[in-house]
Amino acid sequence: MTEHSSTGARQAGPSYSWRVVAGVIAVTIVACGYLLNISSAAGAMDSPWAMPMGAEWSLPQALLMVSMWIAMMTAMMLPSALPMLAAYDRAVQADLNSRRWSVAAFAAGYLLCWGLFAIAATSLQWLLLQSATVDHMGVLTHPLSVALALGIAGIYELTPIKRTMLGRCRTPMGFLATEWRDGRAGALRMGVAHGRSCLACCWALMGLLFVLGVMNLWWVLAIAALVALEKLTRSALIPRIAGVTLIAAAIAVLVIAAST
Repeated sequence: MTEHSSTGARQAGPSYSWRVVAGVIAVTIVACGYLLNISSAAGAMDSPWAMPMGAEWSLPQALLMVSMWIAMMTAMMLPSALPMLAAYDRAVQADLNSRRWSVAAFAAGYLLCWGLFAIAATSLQWLLLQSATVDHMGVLTHPLSVALALGIAGIYELTPIKRTMLGRCRTPMGFLATEWRDGRAGALRMGVAHGRSCLACCWALMGLLFVLGVMNLWWVLAIAALVALEKLTRSALIPRIAGVTLIAAAIAVLVIAAST
């Protein structure tokens, strides 16, 4: 990290550039609009935007599902990265070699990680659909599977690695001080590094999308709100409360299933 960029990183505060805020809002709106378009086409068999109804996906349907997951991850995860993007934007003003388009490169690296996760999630959904573990809307069909998803997410919320990765997401200045790379290529690498930390922090919560369905937009919003609450606050209680609640929900699902 250069002397100028180091000084910039130390000065990086909570102020938000209108360009960064506007960019995040614009990309998030586009992603949400895309999801709403696919959601509104649900059940319309003649629509090219309709989700596949069976386990056999054509290539266009597979690409549609990948694009849906990419849009969903963008809409859910980009807003919670705003403090990091704002801190980087503030820091990079001191580095003439990194200034132009560097924030966009950082965001692209961040979203690249979540794009790769989206491809993996699409593959998982297809595999689960083949075994009838989820229905065509991406909803888990067996109580044991629901309890497993809830339990894994709940237990992970209480682990040391969750706390470590969440801490990295919550401290932009610390991240910039240890991960700084000059230039736009460096910004891309930094974005990837931040994306890896964020993915390690939130992957189990993303698995909860299958509990009520990947196209249940209210459920998507609820999970995105939990992610934002965890990342944008410094409270250690939030992941603990979330973890205990999810574990309790998993137990409740098993008890209800056993009694029926």
